[in-house]
Amino acid sequence: MVSICGGDEDNDMSLAVKRPHPLADDEHLSALLSSLDGGLVRFGDEGYDTARLGTVWSQDVCKGDARKAFSPETHPTETWNLDSCGLPAAIATVADVADVQACVKYCAASGELLAVAGGRHSHKCMVFGSFVVDLQRMRSATFEERDAQGYLVCGGGALNGDAHKALDGTGFMMTLGHHPGTGLGGLVQQGGHGPCEKTMGLSIDALHEAEVVLADGTLKICSLDEPDLFWCIRGGCGNFGVVTRFTFKLYPFDQRIPSLQRVHMPIPYLMPSRDAILKNFRDNCEADMPRNITPILIMTPFPLIEVYTATNKGDTLEMLEPYKKFGKPVDEPHGMRDYIHECSWDILGPKSDQCLSDAYYPTSALLGGLPDEACDIIAKFHASMPEKSSLILYQLGGAAADVPKDATSVYHRDGKYWLVIAAGWSTTSWFSSAASNRE
Repeated sequence: MVSICGGDEDNDMSLAVKRPHPLADDEHLSALLSSLDGGLVRFGDEGYDTARLGTVWSQDVCKGDARKAFSPETHPTETWNLDSCGLPAAIATVADVADVQACVKYCAASGELLAVAGGRHSHKCMVFGSFVVDLQRMRSATFEERDAQGYLVCGGGALNGDAHKALDGTGFMMTLGHHPGTGLGGLVQQGGHGPCEKTMGLSIDALHEAEVVLADGTLKICSLDEPDLFWCIRGGCGNFGVVTRFTFKLYPFDQRIPSLQRVHMPIPYLMPSRDAILKNFRDNCEADMPRNITPILIMTPFPLIEVYTATNKGDTLEMLEPYKKFGKPVDEPHGMRDYIHECSWDILGPKSDQCLSDAYYPTSALLGGLPDEACDIIAKFHASMPEKSSLILYQLGGAAADVPKDATSVYHRDGKYWLVIAAGWSTTSWFSSAASNRE
């Protein structure tokens, strides 16, 4: 059987001075090379760094009409977090399912540790000394309609942006992630939080069928007819096989949705404080907020941005009026926005220059509530947050919490909030700033 590698200590950038072991030049490697339609690069080969880092998105491809052209060519798969990008022993850019099977069988036979790279936002995708199965050539995403029901069929390497592109103009949607570059493989197999979860549930709640390469290299199609494996991959974080295809059952959706953004500058004595903004956001969430309203608080070093959207078909702008009463926002855009081409890119900030590929130390927590003491701690941290960092607070629940806790391997459906902290710094100043920003 194959081993899945891991361990945060293996990904520390200080290990860049170490060399990963070479692959043994034996019959197992010969068999792999003779059957592989994709490419294989080993440490030291020409093209290794390109395979390891991917092609970093520029700010320009994240703006305006460039978003509409989303494709593997315009928005290639990139290694998002350079702080956790280790040095694999080898990277196989697989072309198809047969290649994935060959790589898994090779690792099982040779004892190489297998890592899987989908959207490359995970710190487990480029692990030091591992054999990486890179799914970037398997980014297909296709919309299908069967008897008036919409389905989305995606390759194992598809990104959120690929899924949104396939759903553009269809009138259907599911819960996808907040960053267009995140891979569906990691998102879905961890559960899948996103802006639509209060009305559509988690990403895994839309999963209809999956094609999985198991640890012995066999291919399995699983759905509710295979309850054990299907239960495991819906929240098991990729530990039960390599998913090469997802099929999702979709929900009716109006692509243009009501949106309210409130931009706060917490200037002492002139504007509400960080603490007051955070507590007002919490009070809005807990004042019987309907499940069709999705609130997000994005706390950059400056400013803080409240975002409210309504995600049910037929929702109107008037539904967002109750959230316009607090504070003195310096800007307050309020109108109907395109969910796919506008709202799904909000995580990158108003200039599309936030949360792009760089060095990050991310951490997060599911919270059962936000008492005043927690708000005080978060506000205090935010006041000293390093440049290029962000703190994002999402309200959870709704349809995602309606599913019984033991129905999938995602157990903590009763979380009320998701707090995400990403300390960031430029790779050009890594050694001088990494330790302090992590702290």
